[in-house]
Amino acid sequence: MEIRKPGLGAYITATYPNKVLFLNAVKCLSEVSDFLEVGIPTLNPKYDGPVIRKTHFAAELKGLDAINVARYGTIPTILMGYIEDYANRLEFVAQVASEVGASSVLFPDLLFERIDRLEDYVVTMRNYGLRPSFFVASNTSHRLVNLLVKYEPLFMYLGLYAATGIKLPLYIERNIREVRRLVDGTTLVAGFAINSPEMVRLVINAGADAVVVGTALVDKLGNGEECRRFMMELRGGLA
Repeated sequence: MEIRKPGLGAYITATYPNKVLFLNAVKCLSEVSDFLEVGIPTLNPKYDGPVIRKTHFAAELKGLDAINVARYGTIPTILMGYIEDYANRLEFVAQVASEVGASSVLFPDLLFERIDRLEDYVVTMRNYGLRPSFFVASNTSHRLVNLLVKYEPLFMYLGLYAATGIKLPLYIERNIREVRRLVDGTTLVAGFAINSPEMVRLVINAGADAVVVGTALVDKLGNGEECRRFMMELRGGLA
């Protein structure tokens, strides 16, 4: 399944704050989003900001047990985890992802801390009918980005800042344009600090194909109507 362009995605941590509310959130967000990112709860969410970190710690279940409570696939769903938790269990992660209907597994720490597993990751994704996806930063080398594009990923995820939920600095537009040029026709998703239609519009106009909102959603996940209203408000930035 390809990601709609321009698209709006939602990030939620699996089984936060509990299984019932998580399943309700998946149903709600699948109706108002173009794709989902589902976080695999971990004890060390090192690239996440303080709000999302708390959702990992408070999730009812941890690891892939949390992922297994739902079935996805109505819209493209990407599991997001840390490869330090699964470096020696890539096949197990891919199997679970395939069984629950996910399209890909994104490891934001893969390129920065375990690039030695890059080829293994790509091969494993493909062996289970999944697409690779890659997390890049503005300082990721051009040579590496060019290599990643050749793997025909589902998307490239550009982290707009050092951690989620942080206010965007002024040079973000420039960084998006630069990465857009490097990835060419590959789908470019941007996330971190997306919280208003204006921010959505800025990021899309700078060259991203889609944006992900996470931190700004956390306090709305328990109220389906409020969650829908907020996502529809953000969609206004795609026009």
